[in-house]
Amino acid sequence: MFNKRCRDRAGKKVRDRGFWQQQQQQQLIMDRHPSAVASGQVLESTRGQLQDEVMSASAVSRTSTAGSFQFTFEVGQRSNQGSYIEPEASPDEARESSESLSESVQAYPEENGRTYHAYRAGSYAFPNDMPERERLSLQHNVLTRLFNGKLFFAPLNEVYPPRRILDIATGTGEWAIEMGDHFPQTQVTATDLSPIQPEEVPPNVTFFVEDSSEEWEYTTPFDYIHTRVTAGCWSSFRDQIATQAFEALNPGGYFESQEFDGTFSSDDGTLLPNSALAQWSDDLCAASEKLDRPVVMSKYLKRMYEEVGFVDVQERVFKIPTNGWPKDAKLKELGKIWESNMTQGLSGFSSALFNRVYERTPAEIEVSLVDVRRDLSNPRIHAYSSIYVVWGRKPYPGETWSSGSR
Repeated sequence: MFNKRCRDRAGKKVRDRGFWQQQQQQQLIMDRHPSAVASGQVLESTRGQLQDEVMSASAVSRTSTAGSFQFTFEVGQRSNQGSYIEPEASPDEARESSESLSESVQAYPEENGRTYHAYRAGSYAFPNDMPERERLSLQHNVLTRLFNGKLFFAPLNEVYPPRRILDIATGTGEWAIEMGDHFPQTQVTATDLSPIQPEEVPPNVTFFVEDSSEEWEYTTPFDYIHTRVTAGCWSSFRDQIATQAFEALNPGGYFESQEFDGTFSSDDGTLLPNSALAQWSDDLCAASEKLDRPVVMSKYLKRMYEEVGFVDVQERVFKIPTNGWPKDAKLKELGKIWESNMTQGLSGFSSALFNRVYERTPAEIEVSLVDVRRDLSNPRIHAYSSIYVVWGRKPYPGETWSSGSR
């Protein structure tokens, strides 16, 4: 059901959508007419115009209350601001319609014992059930430790923080929630195909069910847009995500991606090309290519950023060991956690891709994963995963690119 009110993570009631629309309206007035606000002279015509803008912006393919996700569905490409919206003859019928939409997007299809997203079913090959949600939480914990607690690398201003942040393919929403806590005055919008995020979140965080590979319809630009571990979500990250992120940002805004490479490496040759782990990785990459959802993209991120027009593009690459083989204490600990993350996730990573592409049965898949898990836990195999962190800035109008920034 669609909640009229929501609660923050402390369980306290927060204001409903009407309050937050009033806040948006007041913020627009302050942004556009600061002198009038200072003197207390705001024309009613101006207030009415901005109120219409706020209401329109919140209605375009969005229905939400602050701090609690509501489900969004496409309602058309064109503005309907000037048209009359006829109400449902029976309020009960309208309520039943909303409830049926909520139920349909949570009617997760099951495949080989795992559940997957219902909205745009089949477009993403990895599960959304409870084992996968627990793994995603573990993955978030590993990355937070790997980055020494940093949620972002782009040079966001802590004194004058971004007003609007967009997190694409948010998963369980932990990054978005932590960003909402970090920037309490910032409106954080997060999207995903599955409504698997918690309901008790900061009041400035909102989740939407959305397919970000399709055309975006945001009416107000963002100051920062973020992706994390979205390999396998897109047929073309550059065209579907990077290009649209560039268009959806304010000049001077930042786009950042924190993405895994779909392969494993070893610097000392202990990961043999014919090993079970290397072969599984090769099969996974090939299957994702056949389904037009490649998992190998992170090593090309910097180039894609530059191709769509971002400047001051930066790249950092981090290694995460597959188990506790490193001598370094921090990497050893991270490796042990990552081993658990990978061994828990192998079935979910493999099930749909290997069944749909190679027509392997669930039993055949599980048998093949026995040796893969053995390799992942073998401290004599000094393998690691690589995560690429890339960020870039949208240039200001008329700005010329400095040497090396494109």
